[in-house]
Amino acid sequence: MKIGVIGFGNLGRALAAGLLKSGCAGAGDIYVCDSSSQARETAEKKPFYARAFEDVNSAIEASDVIFLTVKSYVFEELALTIDKRWLSCKPVISFMAGVSIQQICSLIGETLLVRAMPSLAIASCEGVIGYTKAPPEVAEIFQKLGYAFETPPENIEKVMAFASCGLGFAAYLIDAFASAGKEMGFSPETSAHIAALTFKNAVDRGSFRETVSSVATPGGATEQGVLHMDERGVYDIVAGAVGKAYERMAGNSGSEELGVRS
Repeated sequence: MKIGVIGFGNLGRALAAGLLKSGCAGAGDIYVCDSSSQARETAEKKPFYARAFEDVNSAIEASDVIFLTVKSYVFEELALTIDKRWLSCKPVISFMAGVSIQQICSLIGETLLVRAMPSLAIASCEGVIGYTKAPPEVAEIFQKLGYAFETPPENIEKVMAFASCGLGFAAYLIDAFASAGKEMGFSPETSAHIAALTFKNAVDRGSFRETVSSVATPGGATEQGVLHMDERGVYDIVAGAVGKAYERMAGNSGSEELGVRS
């Protein structure tokens, strides 16, 4: 299968890496379009070995499936140059945040359009991808890139807030834990390693709530730390961070939708 990747920033590169790692694409099967000569050079080199074009129609014409991994305002300008004949009967997958299926179709016409929201961990095939109704061959690609699930269009922004933005939130918490280790006198390397292993061990144990109960024995040191976090509303802070991210995404329909730049 020949796969087009329109836009080769962080998300486009993560997608290309995941496609190669999962076996969904081999060397020479990925067709990249980007206006940046540096991005095109990156695409053509190891580990991607993609075919790179400045002209979007060259990439679309050569591809069986097209992924849109550009910002909405970039796509708005790009859509004016797309030859819609090359999109006929080809699945188009939009990774663009805050841009509805209807808005995209208003620019490129009716096509087999899927909205999806992945986390950057798709690069290692361990991502989270929420997607709208998709053809079987597209759903199969998603399944190979990590934990993938079909969801209604109105939930796509929720997936971004919870999973895509959540990757940054999780890293923030781990970094805070590592910083506590440094304050106690451990080296930055040791602190980071202990923090990463501790969070990994918590994940590996399964039930998070049961782990808290089993480790935080009454009167013990862990219980004191947990009580400290409870007193300061850590649960509410985390939920609030996800909520703020979703508010921003939901608000995109009024500030970052096609035709309006923020």
